[in-house]
Amino acid sequence: MPSTRLSVLAAVAFAVACGAASNPDVAATAGSQKLSVTRLADIIGTSQAPLEKDVARSIAELWVAYQLAGTAAAKGDSMTDPKVMQDALWANIDNIRVKKFYDHVSKGWDTLAPGTDEQRYNNGEAYSARHILVTVDERATPEQRESALAKARGILKEATPANFSTLAAKSDEPGAKERGGDLGIFGKGAMVPEFEKCLTNLKPGEISREICVTSYGFHIIYRPPFAEVKDKFAPIAKQRNVAIAESTYLTTLETKNEVKLEANSAIKAKAVAKNPSGHAKDSEKLATYKGGSLTAARFGEWVAAYPPQSQIRPQLVAAPDTMVEKFVKQIVRNELVLRQADSAKFNADTSEMANLILMFKSNLGTTWASLGVEPGKLADSAKAGGDKAAIAGARIDSFFDRLVKNEVPFVDVPYMTLRALQKKYEWGINEAGLDKVIEKARSVRATSDSLKAKAPPAGAAAPPAGAGAPPAGAGAPPAGAGAPPAGAPPAVAPPAEKKP
Repeated sequence: MPSTRLSVLAAVAFAVACGAASNPDVAATAGSQKLSVTRLADIIGTSQAPLEKDVARSIAELWVAYQLAGTAAAKGDSMTDPKVMQDALWANIDNIRVKKFYDHVSKGWDTLAPGTDEQRYNNGEAYSARHILVTVDERATPEQRESALAKARGILKEATPANFSTLAAKSDEPGAKERGGDLGIFGKGAMVPEFEKCLTNLKPGEISREICVTSYGFHIIYRPPFAEVKDKFAPIAKQRNVAIAESTYLTTLETKNEVKLEANSAIKAKAVAKNPSGHAKDSEKLATYKGGSLTAARFGEWVAAYPPQSQIRPQLVAAPDTMVEKFVKQIVRNELVLRQADSAKFNADTSEMANLILMFKSNLGTTWASLGVEPGKLADSAKAGGDKAAIAGARIDSFFDRLVKNEVPFVDVPYMTLRALQKKYEWGINEAGLDKVIEKARSVRATSDSLKAKAPPAGAAAPPAGAGAPPAGAGAPPAGAGAPPAGAPPAVAPPAEKKP
């Protein structure tokens, strides 16, 4: 089965449960539509997706999102109620408010330098390096490694600060000749540890006395003096000024408000990330602070506001508890900054709200068109007889069946659109039904595997491919239109190391 079948449903929507289906043979409901246990079991069982409840839930949530869009389309409901739109656009509105507040409070942050640029560069606040690389294949023989090392030593004997850029033409690294071996400006932890250790042992203006060995091969390293990089370092220094000042501001805000994480905050946060729909009304506290607290339900809303590419939900589920605690603390900081913005009375103006509302309406229309349930077309179909809700439900089911077979492109229901639909229309995910889904899917999978084992040799007709599902763990969060509010926490996963 093509691997795309396993990823086509990855961008599933965050759900806020408005009730659960009570029928044990129903996995999910949306309006008048039902997703049966048998149907969902067939989707998962005939795929190569993990037979896990989280996978079943993710697919059910996506089906709910599509059917709710169909429900609104059948009613000709453009969701234009001001209260509905205001609630659905909370992340975008808060983003505007916090940006205005930060623009106000951060004036002068870029000039708060802890020392001169030269002092900061020399002290290693940021690094610059040029290098010449002699590569060695991991399967190289001792003789080949010795030959490469001899080549590197020969280059090292020739190297001087004056000729290093020219000498970089001998590097095995692609593009080194054109760049003069320049790796630019970078911070601590950007390079592989062996390279960074060699570099930090050098003073600005020095060339390594010994060959630096990393998994990439043999390096000759030159750490340029400040005079050579000052023009490149200056903008980096300003960025660092802002970062340092912002960190100080947030730390102070946290201290003044006596932020305290609950003992089980990491465990609870993972549970929310894994199953947001089960915690939509969960008032258990993850953290407390002066005048307020961060509940599981509110934490889920923050997680939902992140765009799919951030992969926040699966990252949280898999991250160490210490990283999850840092994430929770960042969310608390966001709440505190929003409270500051409230006190300072920073709000979205009329023009900004008009643009957000226009975007909201556009997103809903795009979703309808992508799913083939535009209200006008449903009305035309209903003229020949039939109920618009039933027609919309059938079209969504048809689209969903084609999607899991990878016959149509994935349609994302933006977070703002989904939130509005979920708040207005009845829907539910049946946890007991999902348990039955996995039980039935095991039988489907066993039968499918048995048929494959008896399948004719290559070239003969193959059995039909099954539907796919997201990877184990909760699916990715829905797309929020625009970035989450300023000051939002970073992804849990650390950045990739820069390769010298």
